Amino acid sequence: MNQILIVDDNDKYANNLISYFSSKGISCDRAVDAAEGWKLYSNHKNYQMIISDVTMETQTSGLWMMRKIYKDGYEGIKVIASTGFDVLGVMPFSAWFLPWFCGLHWMIPKVPLKKGTVEWVPTRLSNKNSKPY
Repeated sequence: MNQILIVDDNDKYANNLISYFSSKGISCDRAVDAAEGWKLYSNHKNYQMIISDVTMETQTSGLWMMRKIYKDGYEGIKVIASTGFDVLGVMPFSAWFLPWFCGLHWMIPKVPLKKGTVEWVPTRLSNKNSKPY
């Protein structure tokens, strides 16, 4: 069974992702911060995909959680969703840097996500010819 972990403190973004995956018959667990995300991951290491915000209101870093998961040997798909990707120049740098830093496969910009649209932006580790969902 496909299952995805979503780590985001913003209900709107998290609910839009959950709706997107639910429409494809995929269940999701949600954590509201990186500490809870790490706990869910640690208890259920067979998630097919983990999607995380970068910085949450608690100021715990989703980026460092993703690095910790990467260093733990997680082999599934890792995705970062961020408002920062909508700043000029950030996405090309992130597509190069984040695969090295935390094994990132895909990026989701949050401006379209806020409207309910999930855009899959590849990094150098992704299969650019096919989206994961």
